[in-house]
Amino acid sequence: MSALFVITLVIYSRGASFPFCIIDDGDYVTNNAHITSGLTIDNIRWTFTAFHAGNWHPLTWLSLMLDSQLFGLNPRGFHLVNALLHGVNASLLFLLLRSMTGAVWRSAFVAACFALHPLHVESVVWIAERKDVLSTLFLILTLFFYSGYLKQTKRSLYLLSLTAFALGLMAKPMLVTVPIILLLLDYWPFDRLRLRLFSKIGPDETVNKRVEDGYSLRFLLIEKIPFVLLAAISSILTLFAQKTNISNFTNVPLLDRCSNALLALVVYLKKMLFPFDLAIIYPLVQVPLWKAVAAAAILSAITIMAIKYGSKYRYLAAGWFWYLITLMPVIGIIQVGRQAFADRYTYIPFIGLFIMVSWGGTELCSKLPAIRKFSALAAVGIVILLSAATWFQLGYWRDNFTLFSHALEVTEKNYFAHYSLGLVYEQQKKPELAIAEYMKSIQIEPREPIVHFDLGFLLDAQGNSSEGIKHLKEAIILDPGFAQAHFTLGIILGNLGKMSEAIRELDEALRIEPDNTKYLNNLGVVLAQQGGIDDAIVLFSKAIRLNPNDEKAHENLKIALHQKSLLVERK
Repeated sequence: MSALFVITLVIYSRGASFPFCIIDDGDYVTNNAHITSGLTIDNIRWTFTAFHAGNWHPLTWLSLMLDSQLFGLNPRGFHLVNALLHGVNASLLFLLLRSMTGAVWRSAFVAACFALHPLHVESVVWIAERKDVLSTLFLILTLFFYSGYLKQTKRSLYLLSLTAFALGLMAKPMLVTVPIILLLLDYWPFDRLRLRLFSKIGPDETVNKRVEDGYSLRFLLIEKIPFVLLAAISSILTLFAQKTNISNFTNVPLLDRCSNALLALVVYLKKMLFPFDLAIIYPLVQVPLWKAVAAAAILSAITIMAIKYGSKYRYLAAGWFWYLITLMPVIGIIQVGRQAFADRYTYIPFIGLFIMVSWGGTELCSKLPAIRKFSALAAVGIVILLSAATWFQLGYWRDNFTLFSHALEVTEKNYFAHYSLGLVYEQQKKPELAIAEYMKSIQIEPREPIVHFDLGFLLDAQGNSSEGIKHLKEAIILDPGFAQAHFTLGIILGNLGKMSEAIRELDEALRIEPDNTKYLNNLGVVLAQQGGIDDAIVLFSKAIRLNPNDEKAHENLKIALHQKSLLVERK
């Protein structure tokens, strides 16, 4: 266990010097004032009440807030914490499997594959994916306490398992499938779920006797009700938090989403075996019907085999259904985001596949003595190859330019990679190259409001206000609730002297985000310039109430009050 932890940290130490990712790390850290200002009472309250970045995960916010308190905006500290959590997860996974099954080397192989598989690089090196490594820590603790509860029948361990589950959901709601995972563990390795599904259990029977005879399905389901309730609450909160992102993709037909989901399940299998051409974003495209049918046939065949041989080799059924079930929240039936699939989504699901490979490989070697003596060598070789692939994959994250250039190399029609590369060029003060990438992005996908917004903003900054206004208006047509687009358009119109149009756009931005102090200040300035001193004073005063430390609002209010006093004197 110690060796695995050290090896994991050594490999992932390569990412310690990497910068923040230009995608999402701004929302999660660098541009998030609640995070950058550290642990305060107001910020802690915000973590439990905000649906920022389309998520409700207060524990993730708190962990990032603590990092900010300790390391400031030095990404090294954030990267090292992610790597530490990943190393701890791998070590705990080994201890969990060993505790549940008694199999040392098989458990070690699963933990090593989990720690060192290159598809997990994204979850560890991307700071915004703190939610992956943090939620998995609590998932493993949930299973640890559940295992202890089954062995000792102590209610306190059951409550600890439930508490760990609740904390895991507050780190990432992907854990909503845990109640089903617990049933899978009842099937294997705990052997509580047998063909005698409705056997009666007497109150005086011992735990060992009950495990030996099998539990009733009814008992096992009732046992999971508190977990189901927590999962339901988390699901409701997540749907509420993601309502904007979900609504933005209602134009993707259900058949296309189902086809993509089937293909994704097969693509993940392929990438587990051949982890090459990995990218931060795989664009969502229409899947040909023949590919969806072929994927369905492959998945059906594996499922039938897992069920057929599951009665004798229970780990096959348990591992396969672990993979399928834990992927369901992110498989895309309810489409959230721009991706067809994502490497980070495999962080938990691959545990099931690794179990199938480890236990199945051991079983195969036991039946084939000729290859048994090479099994240990093969396992070590696999771990070495995975380590090398992970080290190599980490190199693509060394800077944003390399990351998104690589994505363009290994994918086709990747509009979001073009857009992200445009952001990189804009950050590097290369506006012509940025505009070219934005235009390429729009040519591939003309319906993405954020691309039109950034292109419009940059065109205006380059002196082409007419084209900039055109793209900003297109962003608003695509997303009428895009407050920042309304605000930016209002500022540009104001600079061009079109004050009535500017006020209308600024007012709409404020209607969408009524507590945005930046919008309050700017609309107040425009109103004051147009003679609406009283309305401006109201806006500046509200901005100060929302943020008493807003120096600009204080200065604006002071000027507005002075202007009003001059008007009164003249009268």
